[in-house]
Amino acid sequence: MQAGSYPARTDRLVIASLMGYPGFLIDEATPLRIRQGVRPSYTNQQMKVRAAPTPNMTVIVSAGMAYVDNHDAGGAGTYVCVNDADVTLSIAPAGGAGQFRKDCVIASVYDAGTAGSASEWRLEVIQGTYAASAGAAVRPSLPPNAQILADVSVGASVTSIAAGNISDVRQFTVGLGGVLSVSSAAAPNRPHPGQTMYLTDTDVFRYGKIDGSTGTVTPDQNIPWITPAVGTGYTTGGTTAGSPGNRNGPIRYRKVIRDGTPYMEWDGGATRANGAATTNILAGTLPAQYIPYAVRSFSVARNATSITSVANSSSVVHTVKVDFDTAGQVTLVAATAGDVETNWFSLVGISYPLA
Repeated sequence: MQAGSYPARTDRLVIASLMGYPGFLIDEATPLRIRQGVRPSYTNQQMKVRAAPTPNMTVIVSAGMAYVDNHDAGGAGTYVCVNDADVTLSIAPAGGAGQFRKDCVIASVYDAGTAGSASEWRLEVIQGTYAASAGAAVRPSLPPNAQILADVSVGASVTSIAAGNISDVRQFTVGLGGVLSVSSAAAPNRPHPGQTMYLTDTDVFRYGKIDGSTGTVTPDQNIPWITPAVGTGYTTGGTTAGSPGNRNGPIRYRKVIRDGTPYMEWDGGATRANGAATTNILAGTLPAQYIPYAVRSFSVARNATSITSVANSSSVVHTVKVDFDTAGQVTLVAATAGDVETNWFSLVGISYPLA
């Protein structure tokens, strides 16, 4: 093509050939599709939509780059949209009482070569239709060649758009072979073999396999243990001879990730005084991020005891049930089983999924 001419589509297809695979069934009928989106950056600030410093009826789009596929015609290639400075966009005046809407901030491409008469890319706001409540407001119809950047909730009679009215809905894209930054809920479910994604909400890496499934690489973890205070009547364990908790060490816990799923791990033991409350062996409840979505029940080791009138039962009772509940409590169940109350118990080795 030296000194010759060729269609712009050729350049766009060169760009498309260097971009990541989309990874969804809907795109497979059009094999020249890419995963469009915003170029990632440190803390992902490119093309981010934010409120004005003094909120008014505008929003600001930061500098950055986005890659937008042509959806007017299959195989028409990919456009690079470059925004080299902050751009301020106006939000249309709000409706009156009882009128709510959802507007969308987008990067859109118009190409007269495939549809219409305009040939340009724009940062623009597409206004939504009014609804009777904020929850009923839906996104408007968007141009076919567009990358959505943010949803803007426009309440009834408002005169300004604050940060809380802006929802960041950017998706990101990388070149072929790059590691895609994406939440687990939005991750491509049909990646190519070896296609790698970093799941931002679970801090793990997922990759495509040759059989069409996905695998997970969990980063090396050196998660520190948390040693909680125990409740009245309990003494956390130690490790030397004569220590509380049958030398199982202090009660402690931590959250780890296994194959993309958060798990709780427990260790250690404690000594319990007769009559101590069993509803919660801890001095307080667990923080929200350490609470399971359903009750988790285990049988754990305790001091052995006999049962009156049962022959040869000197050590027939040697476990106690413990519940980890959705209120963040750790509860001993039937601590009075047998002739002797539970005076020590162990939580060593307990593990369960949190989600």
